[in-house]
Amino acid sequence: MTLIDVHTHNNAARNAIYSSGTLYRADRKISVGIHPWYINANWQSEFASIAGFAGKSNVVAIGECGLDILKSPAPIELQEEILKAHILLAEEVQKPLILHCVKAYDRLIALRKEMKPQQAWILHGFRGKPQQAEQLIKAGFYISLGEKFNTESAKVIPMERLFIESDESNAAIADIYAAAACAKGADIEALAVQTVQNAAKCGIIL
Repeated sequence: MTLIDVHTHNNAARNAIYSSGTLYRADRKISVGIHPWYINANWQSEFASIAGFAGKSNVVAIGECGLDILKSPAPIELQEEILKAHILLAEEVQKPLILHCVKAYDRLIALRKEMKPQQAWILHGFRGKPQQAEQLIKAGFYISLGEKFNTESAKVIPMERLFIESDESNAAIADIYAAAACAKGADIEALAVQTVQNAAKCGIIL
């Protein structure tokens, strides 16, 4: 049984996407991007570096990047500018976008409508309410659940739009899958098979 971990800072397993930030690592499958918490005056130089290796075969996604009204040091307008740069990069290299979003779902949905991306957008670590989940699904997002999630939200996310992740948790990915499957009243094997299919549909090659 293959258990894809779509976003991790700890899991080094073969089926995990390691969030590498602005640094390139050749020893595992990675995603690269500027997290909204770490936007600084050198962001253009950092982004140019990311763009330089985003096309490498072991870079399987762009991100995490996104919008965070609570913790980012950057004004939301600059966050949106940087996110747009990531969106265009994801389109250029034809790889999915892994997104961080806090208190900015409306802006994120509006940006998706504006940009009309062809590549998948995966919202990681979703803990929001069912109504938010339904809005995101309607707007075309995939949603990834981590160790902590809203059980009622898990119920309304279609399996065809769902991913599982460990993020910064040290919990075993199998335990997170088991919790998500239980919340959905599904079989863990069925969830695992579906996430593999979802990854393939998103162009994720692990």
